[in-house]
Amino acid sequence: MSREFAIIGDVHGDASRLIQLLESLRNRRLIFVGDYLDRGGETRRTLEHLVELKDRHPETVFLRGNHEASFLAFLDGKLQFYEFAALGGIPTIKAYLSRATSDVRVEFLRVFPASHRHFIESCADFFETSDLIVSHCGINPDTPTSRDALDIVMGTHEQLFSPEFDPPKLVVCGHYAQTSGLPYTRGNFICIDTGCGTLGGPLTALLMPERQFLQV
Repeated sequence: MSREFAIIGDVHGDASRLIQLLESLRNRRLIFVGDYLDRGGETRRTLEHLVELKDRHPETVFLRGNHEASFLAFLDGKLQFYEFAALGGIPTIKAYLSRATSDVRVEFLRVFPASHRHFIESCADFFETSDLIVSHCGINPDTPTSRDALDIVMGTHEQLFSPEFDPPKLVVCGHYAQTSGLPYTRGNFICIDTGCGTLGGPLTALLMPERQFLQV
């Protein structure tokens, strides 16, 4: 990619930080690593903003995170309410449904906007060029060429943080919340989940090709 772009970390329902960050990135193509919802309290506002952003800038890349995958499984009845709640889904439900009197999933489906569901369903699993791959949870060091969703969206690969792992191209991901509030960077591996919406941390963008960070 010759044009300047920015890769944005996990938002987790923190629309205020998202909007503030985007104000500083107006002239760049944007790539999001996923996890737009759950845990934080502004999921509806977050998705509304992202849907609008996609309409205005269709070249923007929106990747799927494990929370989007789990959310769709909940909507389809493949994930039980208590399982979704354990993943931090209660704030997402409350963002659209103030109270439920019977079946939470059924009542939620009645009020959840079709445009928001379409946005989540349209998210890609990864973005890749000859010298870069962006995905939610990185790549599986045991099978680095795999682009299966279990490896690059739903997995957890702590080996990525091992000094012994040296990816052949730059790998940028979210998913692994950094308690320091700072992005993790080592060689060709960068993690930009800095706890936004989960640990009270900032929202981070990786500016490319400079390899500099912007946080709000």
